[in-house]
Amino acid sequence: MSDLLLTLLVGVMQAGLYALVGLGLTLTFGVTHILNFAHGEFVTVGAFALVTLAAALSTPVAVPLALLITVLVAALVYLVGFRFTIGNHLQGLAFSLGLMLFTENLFVEMFSTTPRTGPRIEGTFALFGGEQVAWSRVLVIVVSALIVVAVAVLLKRSWVGLALRACGEDRFAAATLGLSAKRVGLYAFVVAGLLAGIAGMCIASVSPVTPLTGADYLLTGFVVAIIGGLGSAEGVLVASLMLGLVEALSARYIDPSLTSVYAFGLMVVVLLVAPQGLFNRKEVRAG
Repeated sequence: MSDLLLTLLVGVMQAGLYALVGLGLTLTFGVTHILNFAHGEFVTVGAFALVTLAAALSTPVAVPLALLITVLVAALVYLVGFRFTIGNHLQGLAFSLGLMLFTENLFVEMFSTTPRTGPRIEGTFALFGGEQVAWSRVLVIVVSALIVVAVAVLLKRSWVGLALRACGEDRFAAATLGLSAKRVGLYAFVVAGLLAGIAGMCIASVSPVTPLTGADYLLTGFVVAIIGGLGSAEGVLVASLMLGLVEALSARYIDPSLTSVYAFGLMVVVLLVAPQGLFNRKEVRAG
């Protein structure tokens, strides 16, 4: 029983990380209609900013600074690049791929491929039956859940959320109401950078990170975004929980070396049943 509980906790933790990455992807896609292949690099920036700053400063100071750096990087990337590609999907795709390759190689040159770990809460507690669970994993679950709830409230109750949803539903109609797609795109990238930065810091607190960590989570982020339905925040949450639990249970009771197979297998099964994803939002265009 305790073994199953531990496996479920690991699955929920992974689901939280997938949700943070997938939400950022689906928010930026919903507004700009561009698949941002460089989104995983925001995760890497957050992770390495925390690892680097925590080595020189206290953790309470390093965390907000690392988050600020990630958000500023995301905003800068949008302002100097993606802002000019809205409406040109191919150009945006090419820019994101080039940025991903450039950033990965830059991080390899700066930090090498040696795994690094960030600050973490030491200690464990015992489940029923004696299985030990690290407090750092529990913290990741709590933080992920709180951030997901905060984003849900932001999207439903704030003017920023209203602007993001309006441009995602129909940016032409939104423009007639005075909402600039390029300005709202900046909001989307800032929120996406915030989510990716938090994901990167959470990852660094529970496992070693390398310059390729962001690319690994980018792949999974795309999987949950596609399963849930591109542009659907609710779909990302459901798909993240499904994938996290499937991976954890399969890795524990079947074969841990086939994690990617489980992820893509789940995606194929879902797309066979629902080709547009579980919660695909039909795009409406004015005129």
